[in-house]
Amino acid sequence: MKLSEVVKKIKERLPIELVADQDNVGLISGDLDDDCGKMTVAYELNGDVLEEAANSGSNLIVTYHTPLYRPTRSFTTSNSSPDYLFRATRRSINVFTVHTALDVVRDGMNFDLASRLGLKNIRYLSPLTDTLRKIVVFVPQDHIDKVRSAMSKNGAGVIGNYSECAFASEGEGSFLPGEGSVPYVGTPGKPERTSEQRLEMVVDKVSLGRVVQAMLKAHPYEEVAYDVYPILNTSSNFGFGAIGELEEEVPAEKFLERVKNVLGQPFLKISRLSDAKIKRVAVCAGSGVPFYKDAVREGADIFITGDVKHHDFRESRTRPTVLADATHHGTERFAAEVLQRIMKEMFKDRFVINLSKHDYDSAVIV
Repeated sequence: MKLSEVVKKIKERLPIELVADQDNVGLISGDLDDDCGKMTVAYELNGDVLEEAANSGSNLIVTYHTPLYRPTRSFTTSNSSPDYLFRATRRSINVFTVHTALDVVRDGMNFDLASRLGLKNIRYLSPLTDTLRKIVVFVPQDHIDKVRSAMSKNGAGVIGNYSECAFASEGEGSFLPGEGSVPYVGTPGKPERTSEQRLEMVVDKVSLGRVVQAMLKAHPYEEVAYDVYPILNTSSNFGFGAIGELEEEVPAEKFLERVKNVLGQPFLKISRLSDAKIKRVAVCAGSGVPFYKDAVREGADIFITGDVKHHDFRESRTRPTVLADATHHGTERFAAEVLQRIMKEMFKDRFVINLSKHDYDSAVIV
């Protein structure tokens, strides 16, 4: 399987283009003409992962974290994160990164974390905005099912847990086929009126190009009349963080023990001890403090994330939502497992997909 095909399929499954302006994701280093038969998935690129991939025969490493967080002036053989790319390139190993593209999907990092903590009715804490488009196309009656099906199969009509969502209304289309045209209905040079369906579907902008191409291919007209509109609705398909409820209220101390056990953390930092019961819980893996305000707005009893600073704790003490720091790596502990699951779903038996054994925190607790 060519690397170019692998990259194409990953981009169809994960919203790489949606987050690429704010995050360094996608193919970080590689040759699109390479043949790939074995993949190693890992939390991040380091020397151990590189050796592991090389020894297993993998020439593609897919990581959660990107090795290039900031501009770099050189690539050498030192043990810095960017320089592992130099080593990978010398060994003909390609590197692809997903990072926040794995955070914002429904079966990604945050929903997985919420589920492991026992939450139900899980939904996005902060749904993304400016991602939705409405596509409207005018279709003859005898092709409405074919066009709708083609658009649905390529990503249109997905609203939360519902798919193939569409609305059709009947009307009359009119046109004058010009000289040299080959109309599906009518005759060149003669005005034509015909019964058509106005088909409307919502689509995320990452799938828009694919949906338009599928629609054009399924449509019988030589020239297809269609419109694409930006809409202001928040997305039910992509978002940061997750929020849900426990089956029943539990004492704060008991729930915090559950968090430590699930995440393998010996301790947590929290904004205050509370005698209150915990029922509604919000999470955001990694550095999620900017979404604390959303947890407060949604009435969460506690918000669990990583990289909480002193002033974040201080400002949160007067808020009703407890702020908890389970560390950056602690909240992302299952990233490689989530990534492997999605890659296996995508490629099935076409790929050997190894889960790296070298997933560890960059800091050591002593």
